[in-house]
Amino acid sequence: MCKDTYKLGNSLFILMLFLSMPLHGKQTAFSKTKDGAETAFHYRWDDELEQTSEINFRLATKQFNVKNHKRFVPDLAQQYVYIELHKEARKIDPREARVQIKKTGQDIQINVKSRSDKLLKKWRQTMAKSEESAFDQYLNDNYYSRFQSYLGQEAVKPDHLRYINENKASLLPIAQAIYEMVPENSDSRDYISLLLSWVQSIPYDELQDRMTSNGAGYLPPLSVIANNKGDCDSKSVLMGSLVRALLPDIKMVMVYLPNHALLGIKLPFRPSEKTYEIEGVDYTLMEPTGPANMPLSEISASSARDLASRMFSHEVVL
Repeated sequence: MCKDTYKLGNSLFILMLFLSMPLHGKQTAFSKTKDGAETAFHYRWDDELEQTSEINFRLATKQFNVKNHKRFVPDLAQQYVYIELHKEARKIDPREARVQIKKTGQDIQINVKSRSDKLLKKWRQTMAKSEESAFDQYLNDNYYSRFQSYLGQEAVKPDHLRYINENKASLLPIAQAIYEMVPENSDSRDYISLLLSWVQSIPYDELQDRMTSNGAGYLPPLSVIANNKGDCDSKSVLMGSLVRALLPDIKMVMVYLPNHALLGIKLPFRPSEKTYEIEGVDYTLMEPTGPANMPLSEISASSARDLASRMFSHEVVL
């Protein structure tokens, strides 16, 4: 059943979506209600033991209106770098060097001329650094970061680590609501396990190729919540943000497999749990993606094969 209610003449705006049939995996109900200032969310799902859980929380509505992620467009990045390079070139004393900057297809050509070999080397290096700095600034302004695949391929991707750290405060009401569901005298594992089962229950939206999609399918944490869907990158970042909200000092790592992503957490050793060593740290891995309800430390056979074959890259969550 879907219901839209609009009341004109005041600030009240209510949108309710209720699904009584299973959406995907083990989620059995989802609803959200907006009243202008806050949005109330309700979720119901079944965990890997087929036990039903429910969660309710409220978030400030204005947070969902902040748009800080958009598809990476190489032409726009190139235009930004081109303009910044011209600004830098104008700072050079023409008695030392002259710089010509041209756009050729997807490349920018920088031609430096000088009567002095020393000055020629200096300004070539300066302009090359300026080009790199301008590109990095464009990425930062648009919530992107450089990415290198396990094959050494260079690309850009959404800045997942930044999203994790910048969203932990916004998602604190969710983290607290889930923590309150954990029995007394429980440890961090119990919180993480319950959190994992909830994130897994959020309907899965298939990941587009990380190397070619330019971040088109990625959804920031609040968008995953608002849209009730997310791909593996999006759901792993959501999971990381929620963990960081209540456990600010715990070590985490984002693990990138071919067309997939995992999250790793440093937890006290348990003989019954499998861990994976990355940079000398033993991480307990998890599959936030779903829709399969996989307990903490269990990963899919395909993920295990990729890890065993060293077909992955990673980023430590600072």
